[in-house]
Amino acid sequence: MYSDNPLITNLLSLLKQFGIRKIVISPGSRHFSIIHSMESDPFFELFSVVDERSAAFFAVGLIQQSNEPVAVCCTSGTSVINYGSAVIEAFYQKLPLLLLTADRLPEFLGQMEDQMFRQGDTFQHFVKFNGQLKQIKNAFDEWYCNRIINEGLLALNHNGQGPVQLNIPIENHHLDTFSKTALPTVRKIDRLFSYETDESWQNLAKKLQNKKVMIVWGQTHFIPKEVAAAFEKFVEAFNPVVLTDNLSNYNGPNTLDDTFLLLRALKRSEKSEFSPDIVITLYGNYVFNGEIKQLLRPLGKSVEHWMIGANGEIVDPFRRLTHIFEMPEQLFFNKLSAFSENSKSTYFDQWNEISKLLPEPNVTYSELYAIGEFIHKLPQNVDLHIANSSPIRMASTYKIDPSVKVYCNRGVNGIDGCMSTAVGFAAGTSNATFLMIGDLTFFYDMNAVWNRHLSKNFRILLLNNEGGAVMHMPLHERLASILPKHVSAGHVTSAKGWLESVGFTYLAANDEKSCQEGIEKLTDLSQEGPIVLEVFTEKETDVRILKEYFKSLNRETLMDKVKMKATAKMKNILKRF
Repeated sequence: MYSDNPLITNLLSLLKQFGIRKIVISPGSRHFSIIHSMESDPFFELFSVVDERSAAFFAVGLIQQSNEPVAVCCTSGTSVINYGSAVIEAFYQKLPLLLLTADRLPEFLGQMEDQMFRQGDTFQHFVKFNGQLKQIKNAFDEWYCNRIINEGLLALNHNGQGPVQLNIPIENHHLDTFSKTALPTVRKIDRLFSYETDESWQNLAKKLQNKKVMIVWGQTHFIPKEVAAAFEKFVEAFNPVVLTDNLSNYNGPNTLDDTFLLLRALKRSEKSEFSPDIVITLYGNYVFNGEIKQLLRPLGKSVEHWMIGANGEIVDPFRRLTHIFEMPEQLFFNKLSAFSENSKSTYFDQWNEISKLLPEPNVTYSELYAIGEFIHKLPQNVDLHIANSSPIRMASTYKIDPSVKVYCNRGVNGIDGCMSTAVGFAAGTSNATFLMIGDLTFFYDMNAVWNRHLSKNFRILLLNNEGGAVMHMPLHERLASILPKHVSAGHVTSAKGWLESVGFTYLAANDEKSCQEGIEKLTDLSQEGPIVLEVFTEKETDVRILKEYFKSLNRETLMDKVKMKATAKMKNILKRF
């Protein structure tokens, strides 16, 4: 019988799936539940060595003889540190030694508990991965522990071999019960490489055939022609839906660049109708991060997440990661296309029908109005930087010309440095560089324009509603009178004096007419810069208009329209007979 502790059954399930069978055990009680569970399973080959110093070297010998990973398992306290000499030896010999170190709960650290010290990072300089596990009390804990165990076991053989530590907190081993007759089949994450066999690629292509395949194309600044060509073959083979946004800077076949709005429109709809079988992610972050997680996380094991990335890191935002393809994107798409048959999937068409119904904002004077006017007037083939927070989200509600390359500091999504980045970019090009930025982000980084390398081709659309409107968005209107002071950093500051002092041509707008006139001058490339247009609006109005626009994306109405359209199409087909 196996332990009823889900952390232990998850651990043993993955040890078996990764083929780690040899376990060297030293005596103690904190790891009793682990060892007793292993004793119940003939898969595990157990060796008993009393002295931990000798036990770890014993395991090193087993690794040398078998050429496979071997685990050592001990109780908490100083028994752990006795592994030290062997861990260092394994590190420099590059041997896959797995340390399963039992521990007490971290809350007891430094509280005069028996057999306890900070053992989780004991070998931090001599292990390839250090995984601190936790008690499993809910689904989130289980996802976390599953990910960490997978990450640790993969690290044993990733980019060369070496030791790995998994530190396992166990609250009370004396009270553990053993009633489970079988281990659960928990998620195993596989890492694949460019040298996979043709049979492996063929099996992967079969998994995609006639399935609902979703591509999430993240932020990228440069897409080689070879990658684009390989991807077009993949699209032709599997007919996926390709979800992008302004930061993807890709407009190939099957792409939908209004994903931010699409996902909001589907929120109240029957999600299962639009859920993928397999979602494939590549490149960086995306503006619709929160929205795509809301769609995919609740789907359970019904969806697989495949991630392409040359660094092979485990990134599991949807908590459904099953495959990591550590290889160039071009190779991934070419290999799968080579083994494909023509797909009969209509998944893209399903999404595209909704996309066609999404309206661009048609609003009165506000931040959203100014952004729309600006995007519609942007010249072709210019570079556009968009600051984080509200501007990058609101820009996603409008179509930007494909010739315009879009940039944003979306790595961490912070507001600091947005203008400095744009100023640096403009200094390195003769092309016109535009920046769309909110007031708090501007004033936070205002020294960016106090710069001797300031380009004459640099233009700024500054949205000033006297505070951070994004902080108003989730809060109730009745709090409007108390929000500005601390929550949304209310102010009555204009950038006019500062920008004129550093050489900008300054323009201002307070209504639709002055906004249109200002944008005409801002986007006129015959005008010598640098130029700024400061658009003044009211936070409360901006928030209200944006919320009303999101409400207008009536999910159920959109779904009804699509179904009615499909019904009418079917009736027309039937009339022919």
